Amino acid sequence: MYQGYDTCVEKDASGGGRLILPLGLLCIVVSFSSPLCVAETDIDVVEFDPVFLNLRQAGSVDLSRFSSGAAAQPGKYNAEIYINSQQVGSEMIEIRERADKTTFPCVSPAVLRHVDFAAIGDTPAVPSAGEACIDLAALLPVGQVTFNSSMLRLDIIVPQKYLLKTARGMVNPALWDSGIPALLLGYNMNGYTREVAGRHYRSIYAGLNGGLNLGAWYLRHNGSYMWASDSAHQYESINTYLQRDIPSLSARLLVGQSNTTGILFDTLPFSGIQLASDERMLAESQRGYAPEIRGVARTNAKVEVIQNNQTIYEITVAPGEFVIDDLYPTGYGGDLRVNVREADGSMQTFTVPYASLAQLLRPGAERYSVTAGKLRSAALSSKPEFYEATYQRGMTNAITAYGGLQASTHYAALQLGASFATSFGALAFDVTQARAAMPGLMLQDGTRSGGTRKGQSYRLSFSKAIQETNSNLSLAAYRFSTRDYMDFMTAMQSRAALRRGDAADSIWRAKNRVTLTLGQGLPENLGQIYASASLQNYWYHGGYERQFQVGYSHRFRNVTYNLNVNRSRDNNGRTQDTYMLSLSFPLGRSGVSNTPQMRFDLAHDTGGRSRTQSSLSGTLGQDSAFSYNTTLAYANNGAGSSATLNGQYRSPLTQAFASFSRGNHYSSASAGLSGTLLAHAGGITLTPYTSDTFALVEAPGATGAKVSSYPGIRVDRRGYAAVPYLTPYQMNEISIDPKGMSHHVELKNTMQKTAPYSGAVVKLNYHTERGIPLLTYATYQGAPLPFGSRVFNDLNESVGSVGQAGQVFARVTQTQGQLRIQWGEDDATLCTINYALPATQKDLTPFTSVCR
Repeated sequence: MYQGYDTCVEKDASGGGRLILPLGLLCIVVSFSSPLCVAETDIDVVEFDPVFLNLRQAGSVDLSRFSSGAAAQPGKYNAEIYINSQQVGSEMIEIRERADKTTFPCVSPAVLRHVDFAAIGDTPAVPSAGEACIDLAALLPVGQVTFNSSMLRLDIIVPQKYLLKTARGMVNPALWDSGIPALLLGYNMNGYTREVAGRHYRSIYAGLNGGLNLGAWYLRHNGSYMWASDSAHQYESINTYLQRDIPSLSARLLVGQSNTTGILFDTLPFSGIQLASDERMLAESQRGYAPEIRGVARTNAKVEVIQNNQTIYEITVAPGEFVIDDLYPTGYGGDLRVNVREADGSMQTFTVPYASLAQLLRPGAERYSVTAGKLRSAALSSKPEFYEATYQRGMTNAITAYGGLQASTHYAALQLGASFATSFGALAFDVTQARAAMPGLMLQDGTRSGGTRKGQSYRLSFSKAIQETNSNLSLAAYRFSTRDYMDFMTAMQSRAALRRGDAADSIWRAKNRVTLTLGQGLPENLGQIYASASLQNYWYHGGYERQFQVGYSHRFRNVTYNLNVNRSRDNNGRTQDTYMLSLSFPLGRSGVSNTPQMRFDLAHDTGGRSRTQSSLSGTLGQDSAFSYNTTLAYANNGAGSSATLNGQYRSPLTQAFASFSRGNHYSSASAGLSGTLLAHAGGITLTPYTSDTFALVEAPGATGAKVSSYPGIRVDRRGYAAVPYLTPYQMNEISIDPKGMSHHVELKNTMQKTAPYSGAVVKLNYHTERGIPLLTYATYQGAPLPFGSRVFNDLNESVGSVGQAGQVFARVTQTQGQLRIQWGEDDATLCTINYALPATQKDLTPFTSVCR
């Protein structure tokens, strides 16, 4: 009796016997009369029994190629690579055949970066970086390598202790892609016209974001062109800079015009050089900000966002409440001035605080920046040189220390502070000591100005989220500054005022500034209450600037409503209260594509002005390519009725929008285009989206195929598509949906992942095979072709295998020709199929054939 692998075989004298197979607590006994040899050393080849395929003729199945465990045919495959179920990249791998006809996947030396060979101990020598094919299964006796040909996935299983340690969510910097040489041009063009009481006004605005990528160096330029009928045309350069990532420092080097980080000191525009860390290069487990702007437009209005006397954003909005949440980051400080230019010629202006918040770092984590350059401000005629250095480091789980230095010929400031994680909330406190030298000038009253101003500024930040009561309290910033304290920009403006003969104190200097926000969720899904308040006063100027806002929002079934009360008071004592009620609901089933949305708004203020408004908005067409908004409104105090119509169309190439409004004694209209032009070695690719980091998909012949999850992106007639909004330094999945492309083109792979540098244009090649699709049910000697037989074309290239019932699918290059079918090693197991396809075939039409 031989016993092994929990299987017992009992033999008798004639060679027969019984085969005992244990099944849990039961045994299955199979009797046999012929000799059976099941010794362990004899089990070298395992064959799949064709009986399980439920075929009439067992001999019609050829599975000999799989008797040694070969799961994939030799060839090249674009596969995703996983180590211990975590994706580490994707690359082209080659499946090769060993002498025993088993196959193995070749991997590149890049995969070996994840394995700690020193920890494995007695292993073969690590291959050199230039070796093209590495049999990882032979190199890692402690691991397992499996290739899934149906999913194009290579799984490598290695004991955890043999892997190099990386933070959770970290993408190996070796997999980051700096991209290809490319030229980018993002544009946002808007033409605007209005007529008020017979007087006409016209303007044209074009915001441009240009870039040139060469290797790991990225050149960027941001600017805007403005023409107005009542002023001269001009082009304003916002900034121009050259940047390069330094992964070893988790930082970026920037040369040119940009802004300081604004983490500790207020943001300053500069022309010079900067080295600053970038948290996005860290793992997600170890790690931006631009404020959200909200306001209310009475008519079809043009909204301008201005920072440091430069227009950084402009958009035309429909009447009612608007939200701007897509500003390009410009640092962590520097208030934003928002101008809402109404169609009737009036203008609203308000300020959005852009302040630094308390931030804690993990133990051992650090954040730094070093800047040297000249101040760049349209409000100053001189461009003083300055230097700035900031550093933050997590000391423990509870304490983060930070400090910074600003220095110039006539100015110096030192800041020291710390953040604390406590049981009652996150707290940060810092002190800034500043010294500013003022020029000594003789004033008109005979007195002499100048001297040295020394002062301190104290800042306290606090935030707390209370999960038990669903509350969030944030004292974003309380700052008290002494009488002689000046930040760098205020000091430079005061020096400029003295040179003009004005008093230094003519430049307003903040004394106290408080910003408070509160959010409170109500129990049992009864909605949300939110409140905010800001208070500020100035040295040598009486009064306070106050702004208070409280609101309530709730959703009941498909109806959403908001109630908002706002009170503002300037330092001259002028007070205004505004009340607003909004109600919105879908005109149809919620969540269904293209369902219109109805909205009603009612606003009233203490000045006696009231406004009621109703609007209908929605989308139309495939991928919701067309969107619309129509508004009817009525206001008192002589404003009367008004109507507005807005439309937007997103084509695969660009995004177009237009609007028209008409009211009492006025009318206005606007139209524009936005998108990005991407020039590369293969030509020019257009996209309706504006972004800084792109994936350029190349899929020759796949015209019309949908790409990724952004609506409207399709492969163009030259085989390219630009995918926007990639997350830098993280894996981004880019997939192609073959639906919509020609039947004469086959995609060999439909999904890839990439981790780009910030600002990169990475190229992803999707291999395609052109040809005429052919589907036939073939017979040989009256029976279906053997299952698993190999299929070759006229060039002796393998084009697939025979399926069940003799089904053959192949892609051929000619409408007439032959296919060769082979299911053995000699000529007796070979036959050919002659085919003739219609020259105008559009759809895949199956036919029957005889293999001879």
